[in-house]
Amino acid sequence: MKLSKLIRIKDTNSLFSDKYQYKIVIVCPIAAYFRSADFSQVRLKLDLLKQGQRPFWIKIKGPDDISFCYKMLDVLIKYNDFNIRVEQPYLNYYTNDTKAIEELAAIDSERISYVSMPNKNNPSLQQRSVILKKIDYDYKVFLGKTTQNYNSFLTWTKNNDLVKLTKRAQNDLSKNRSFGGSYLYVKNEKALTLVRVFIGSCISKVETVIKA
Repeated sequence: MKLSKLIRIKDTNSLFSDKYQYKIVIVCPIAAYFRSADFSQVRLKLDLLKQGQRPFWIKIKGPDDISFCYKMLDVLIKYNDFNIRVEQPYLNYYTNDTKAIEELAAIDSERISYVSMPNKNNPSLQQRSVILKKIDYDYKVFLGKTTQNYNSFLTWTKNNDLVKLTKRAQNDLSKNRSFGGSYLYVKNEKALTLVRVFIGSCISKVETVIKA
């Protein structure tokens, strides 16, 4: 992939949305407009901005900002298989198409926060897997929403090294209710079976750890 040397590169260690290998994070003053990926509506809103009709929260510094947004839109409408997540003013664009990443990055490298891509020294990324070089566990287990505490499981984990709890996971599992999103590590397949017995109802995803 051809990218400016000024752009920061990160390794993709796990497929985004269990599907996409590449991610580009773009600093865009109207990132929120792209959230729905309805590009015809984005163009209409851009036209209004160009005419001076601007919501109070839009931080447009000048015509260069609007020009950049038009150029970005012209690239985005060319591609189909992608996902977009917005954290204003950051637009996170996920894809498996390197050409899309190259075109977006070439518009203005100074507006690119970073690009994430598989490291050429890593094995091919697979679904439900994560590359972790310093974790001596076979599985990464993600927790979903909980509606009870799992203190018996926490007690069990204190007596063995089959499970490595992150602080957030330990905190979530000790509460009577949590929103999820935390994770823990499990030593092997046999241990994973035991973990499922204790907390199977709140497991949202299990990834196989690749020790690259």
